[in-house]
Amino acid sequence: MADIESFKCRLVTYDEISNWCADIADKVRKMDYRPEVVIGLTRGGWVPARILCDELLIKKLYAVKTEHWGVTANPDGNALLTQELITDVSNEKVLVIDDITDTGDSLKLAVNHVKEKNPAQVVSAALIHIGHSGYVPDVYSHTISSADWTWFIFPWNVHEDMRTILPKTLYEPKNKKDIQQAFVEQFQIEPSSELLDKTLGVLRDLGKIKENNGLWQVL
Repeated sequence: MADIESFKCRLVTYDEISNWCADIADKVRKMDYRPEVVIGLTRGGWVPARILCDELLIKKLYAVKTEHWGVTANPDGNALLTQELITDVSNEKVLVIDDITDTGDSLKLAVNHVKEKNPAQVVSAALIHIGHSGYVPDVYSHTISSADWTWFIFPWNVHEDMRTILPKTLYEPKNKKDIQQAFVEQFQIEPSSELLDKTLGVLRDLGKIKENNGLWQVL
């Protein structure tokens, strides 16, 4: 039998994201900081960036892109800036936002890049900060200790993460009910029946798994 991989996951809701963004906005206001520009790290920081623009009455929204060369639930790898800031933010107050600081490499890289553009000031933010991160954002809402490390599955990458995680349940052939139970036992989450059906179908169409007499297995 193959090794059984397991780690703690959490399915994040849009209500949680909205609440975390509102909390960050409140903390930014309490700092007496009035950003004129919001920069979101794509892909994870893009939705929070747009919400913060709404919360903080900001019209200027831009993006930089960093890519973390790893896979789902693998905190190792190196961050690389793949899309630079292409607008002038000189003498403006900037807020840079990402969804989570795990290693913190991506946010640190983005902040340093923005600082090269001669802004008046840069404040960094993340919805979630994990204690072992090598970079601590200026503002964050939700904190996770290193001992309670969790893989957060955000709504904007739920299908991507499910396509990565689901095959880990198929260390032996399983029917759908057993796959659902495996998610609880291995990853501490309960994806909906509809989400499982969609993920199974996509993985099948991609040639990653197959179904035989009600049992799913990795190819």
